[in-house]
Amino acid sequence: MKLKSLIYLCLEKLFSPCTDKIVCISKAEKASAECEHIAKDDKLALIPNGIDVSAVKNAVAKSRSELGIAEDAFVVGMIGRLSPQKAPDVFIRAAKLIHDEIPNSAFIIVGSGEEEEEVKAFAKENGLKLVITSWTDEPYSYLKVFDVAMLLSRWEGFGLAVVEYMAAEKNVVATKIDAIPTLVNDGVDGLLVEVDNPQDAADKALWLYRHPKEAEEMKYKALKKVIENYDISRVVDQHVEMFEELTEGK
Repeated sequence: MKLKSLIYLCLEKLFSPCTDKIVCISKAEKASAECEHIAKDDKLALIPNGIDVSAVKNAVAKSRSELGIAEDAFVVGMIGRLSPQKAPDVFIRAAKLIHDEIPNSAFIIVGSGEEEEEVKAFAKENGLKLVITSWTDEPYSYLKVFDVAMLLSRWEGFGLAVVEYMAAEKNVVATKIDAIPTLVNDGVDGLLVEVDNPQDAADKALWLYRHPKEAEEMKYKALKKVIENYDISRVVDQHVEMFEELTEGK
């Protein structure tokens, strides 16, 4: 276990007895809390994260021409820091494999981070059309340009970007790690891939490109899932209900 994770674990165990409830944002987090003996099951509340679905749906897409991307290009992107956790190195290597099969493809990374120069150098060396936005307060406007959205993280507490992708009606390719398989029903509303496997990620993106009918069906099912389970209003209601139960009789 990394030192940072160990420190967090010790703090959680230290303060757990002082709490009435501990909110876990995913089944994986809840299972981890139980496994690490942070608290008993009756003290753990499962309330998955949520997003403002309307904010995603109402975002205005960036112009492809403004980004230097052809209108008919196949665009694959990711939202996340260019850091080891989010695996931009895997993303850009998958991008090369996609570009080998679809020369009219382009790639967008919405974010910034310590691996930015390495990723840029790889893209330039391999002739890839890559846009890196750096930090932006309008990530959904870039997301709207994607055809396929990837989250190739090596670990995730929840994977909020996946929910954002689904709300934007983008096909999802994500790693089968931690909480992500609870968000993505593989082959139904998205596609799951192995960690640190650019070939697997590229193959899944290419499958979506070559099967547009199935890809459209996946997007519809994903949006339906997000609206029913991950809208912020549902998160608020569940927290209010929990607080009312905790304060009842006090």
